[in-house]
Amino acid sequence: MSADNKKRILIVDDEKKVAFFLQESLEDLGDNYEVVSAETAEAALQQIESQPFDLIITDLRMPGINGLELMQRVRAISPETRTILITAYGSDEVEAEARRLQAYSYFTKPFHIEDFIETVQEALKDMIVSEKSLLILSDERFNAITRRLSNLRFETGAQCILLADDVGQLIAKVGLTEGLDITTLVSLLAGGFATTFEIFRHLGEREALNLNFHESAAYDIYSANVGNRLFLTLIFDRRVQTSRIGMVWLYTKRAIRELLEITTTSEMMKANQVFDSEFSASLSDTLDSLFS
Repeated sequence: MSADNKKRILIVDDEKKVAFFLQESLEDLGDNYEVVSAETAEAALQQIESQPFDLIITDLRMPGINGLELMQRVRAISPETRTILITAYGSDEVEAEARRLQAYSYFTKPFHIEDFIETVQEALKDMIVSEKSLLILSDERFNAITRRLSNLRFETGAQCILLADDVGQLIAKVGLTEGLDITTLVSLLAGGFATTFEIFRHLGEREALNLNFHESAAYDIYSANVGNRLFLTLIFDRRVQTSRIGMVWLYTKRAIRELLEITTTSEMMKANQVFDSEFSASLSDTLDSLFS
């Protein structure tokens, strides 16, 4: 969210009349919304990379990059940004892909503007991007995590192992990551685990375990949640060494139990708490030393 606490919305549609109508409709909701538009996905990406948005509303068919491709890139750049897809060419396949990309909602033209506005308001409800929880780790605990990941890599033969949180922030990694787009991979996996964690909370499950396996010609990728905020990813280069699923899960489950012991006693703090207390105190001490 922007510094003045306005919800920032980006509308992406190559039809100027449609974009103008949607923008006007949302701006009528009041001063709490800042709405801008872009005629192409390429122009939208330039804006997204230069400033944060809480919600992106995109058409499907546009010259160049289409709406689904834009949604995928948005997830890589800003995993916490929500998306809504609109299209006049709806199909089961398009809707399924939108759901896979974690779209908040999907509209087929024509649609009722009242329904659209209500969905936008729901999508932005309780979104406080500036107050994401951060995992605060001491050097001792961070080193303990790194050692455990290194041991797991030795036990399984993984090329690399990653620990990240549900908004796609990488916490620790061990092994070789050359040739891998780790940032994009982690953000894509985070989207799936964010949904999984919401399901856990909805069902009241505190100790549920979600295991995933992705196999391609080049890589085997295993991922599993560590509690209800973190997830572990193991990557195997099949061209070097194939993985054994049973053995990998055996050692991974053991590692998860130990990682839970390390991380559950660590503190979850809001970003503003970290900077308001620790950072301010440090800055004050530095200024005192400079001007004393």
